[in-house]
Amino acid sequence: MSKTQKISLIAINSKFIHSNLAVRYIMAYLKKHNIDANILEFSINDSFDNIIKHIYLSKSDILGFSCYIWNREIIMKLGPSLKKIMPDSKIVLGGPEISYDIEPTMGENPWIDFIIFGEGEETFFEFANAYLSDDKNYENIDGLAFRQNNKIYVNKPRKPISNLDTIPFPYDEFSYPENKIIYYETSRGCPFRCQYCLSSIEPGVRYFSLDRVFHDIDRLISNNVKQVKLVDRTFNCNRGRAIKIMEYILNKNGNTNFHFEISAKFIDSKFLELIKKAPKGLFQFEIGVQSTNDVTLNAITRNESFNDIKDNIAELVKIGNCHIHLDLIAGLPFEDIKSFANSFNNVFFLRPHMLQLGFLKLLRGSKLRLDAEKYGIIFNQHPPYEVLSTEHLSYDDILLLKEIEELVEIYNNSGRFTQSLNYLIKNHYKDPFRFFLDLSSFYKEMNVLNRSIKVTEHYELLYKFVEKNIGVSAIFNELLKYDFFVSTGDNMPQCIKRFDNSKIKNWVTQFLKNDVNITKYIPELKNMDIRQKLKYVRFEIFEIDISNINTESSKKHVVLYVKNPFNDKEGRILSFDIEEFETLTNM
Repeated sequence: MSKTQKISLIAINSKFIHSNLAVRYIMAYLKKHNIDANILEFSINDSFDNIIKHIYLSKSDILGFSCYIWNREIIMKLGPSLKKIMPDSKIVLGGPEISYDIEPTMGENPWIDFIIFGEGEETFFEFANAYLSDDKNYENIDGLAFRQNNKIYVNKPRKPISNLDTIPFPYDEFSYPENKIIYYETSRGCPFRCQYCLSSIEPGVRYFSLDRVFHDIDRLISNNVKQVKLVDRTFNCNRGRAIKIMEYILNKNGNTNFHFEISAKFIDSKFLELIKKAPKGLFQFEIGVQSTNDVTLNAITRNESFNDIKDNIAELVKIGNCHIHLDLIAGLPFEDIKSFANSFNNVFFLRPHMLQLGFLKLLRGSKLRLDAEKYGIIFNQHPPYEVLSTEHLSYDDILLLKEIEELVEIYNNSGRFTQSLNYLIKNHYKDPFRFFLDLSSFYKEMNVLNRSIKVTEHYELLYKFVEKNIGVSAIFNELLKYDFFVSTGDNMPQCIKRFDNSKIKNWVTQFLKNDVNITKYIPELKNMDIRQKLKYVRFEIFEIDISNINTESSKKHVVLYVKNPFNDKEGRILSFDIEEFETLTNM
């Protein structure tokens, strides 16, 4: 039987920008053993008809699906139809979402021919090799479940791969997904035993060798990959190794951004000193705080008290050259709404760039799913198995937190309201959770919660909220104006008070025509004509010195926002008091 183009590895991602690492590992492992396969990649937003059409047109003998909580339901819908139109093709499921409850799943779904559970590379190779041979003997393939003579057989689990370097690099020069996040790993396993996570099931951490990792990093950077997101569960659990890898990346002087999931527990002075040397945007870090309630953390066996990690996170944020993403999980044992509000405030005041408010998911195979009744956790029986209520958190509480989650995304995580939000919480609220709670009530009054509205309308709504509950001060007006000016620029909401910018338009033009000014203030716009320069500069008049709002100033200020003409990184701000600016235009 021909081994060419007969195996399709199928990924259905949660978003278009995501890619699937698992199918690329398996394809590379098969290729190493001279078995060809191709990848079919979709997202859950693609139409059912489009997905099934492309799978059918592949004319494959083996259809291998990579199963996760976000795509299980669509795969379960695709399977029966595919078996009808491709009756001779074998359907193979693998991945964390299908590695548990194997016999019941196959019994309820007769279209499933095989399930690969646990690590997939070796198992899929042995399965494919057996399928492509004459004897088709599957009995001795560890990690494989199969159907034969109307019976279901589940073989013994496969031991984890001890030497990860035997797994080939998952990308070649022609296989980097365009316009997508590239996923990569330097290790498998996790030192923690968090009861909600599947990584707690496998003991220990296994590592790719440093030589292998360095070689992989060379390939990723040399191919100008925009972002590499490492899926190591705790990248810095081996402190020395993590620092060596980051030092290597730093010394490459590349343009690739590397995203790491780390534990704040393992941040030390050496780690922080290295981060201080990194250029802005090279590294970003995601840290799972999950809760600041010690009783909750003990229940989920997460040995990271907030008091032990908060200073480490604060130091990392303070450096200021890395995007910091902190996670909280609502619905954990012993955390009621009051406790969660406290966790939220504790994490908010660390000032991360992103505060992700997530909701507990009772994953198949996780210890917390087995203990759900013990903690009074009620959850949705369909993927992603999200919590509905607990002994301490009602469904009304969950709905309220969903509303707050949406507003945190809009007003905090988007980065569009940085100055105005910080001002309101510092000067009028003190309690961030209360602020978002009140804002949620206001959105409901205005009947705009859970509706898709323009970005401009959120600025208008915040202005009206402040007008109703606090009173709009001159400084709040200027800060909201600044936030809009920097993040959006055009079509500023009419509620925001502005000066007549037309009066200084000529000044700005004259300023940009002056080579001395360009050399001194905006050298990146050198050698451009005035029309080109104006494409990269916008301007606004402010009542305050926006670069130092704590300093009293009676003078108006002209602020220029200069976009970077060489890449899409954030622009920068130039602020002049209006008299100084007028002088510069007459030079």
